[in-house]
Amino acid sequence: MIEALSGENILIVSGLAYGIDSIAHKACLKNKVSTVGVLAHGLNKMYPNNHKELAKEMMQQGGLLTEFRHTAMPDRHNFPSRNRIVAGMADATIVVETDIKGGSMITAELANSYNKDVFAIPGKITDKKSSGANHLIKTNKAILLTDAAQLLETMGWGSGKSPASPLKELFISLTPEEKVIVGLLSEKERPVSTKLTCKVTSAAVLLP
Repeated sequence: MIEALSGENILIVSGLAYGIDSIAHKACLKNKVSTVGVLAHGLNKMYPNNHKELAKEMMQQGGLLTEFRHTAMPDRHNFPSRNRIVAGMADATIVVETDIKGGSMITAELANSYNKDVFAIPGKITDKKSSGANHLIKTNKAILLTDAAQLLETMGWGSGKSPASPLKELFISLTPEEKVIVGLLSEKERPVSTKLTCKVTSAAVLLP
């Protein structure tokens, strides 16, 4: 899917975890697509440890983002907190593969609460790793996704259209200082984002 979207000037955002996260980041590097990893710990370490080289490559083609202090450890409760940032950065969440109690279900619920579009790739009904994605489709919390062309068409990307932004509804009450910041950001062209998510992962796509 990333290869198919590579001509659309996208940015893939993920959690740099095992599974779809690392697959998405590596696919970005291979297809010269910008990618950002949102971490659940400080920048003085890398978790998982064997993703150090991948993270270094990403620094040349995107970057790393965290809200935690420099020395913060990858504690368990940090990961759901990290997922809310990925969901917030993305205009569309794609659940690739997850157990019904997987972390990606948290991300999908967050995306829905942020009024973002959620997509899911269906799997066999007997496959536990697809139970979460299938449940989201069954309960009308996600759109069944088959390919990149469908994503582009549904989101109105790559056609010169400007999708409606739910962000305006999220920032109704702002302090004077916050209004200044939002005003400065509004002067720039706002990127549109999409998120790819699976059982242990959260990946997202940004598109102007």
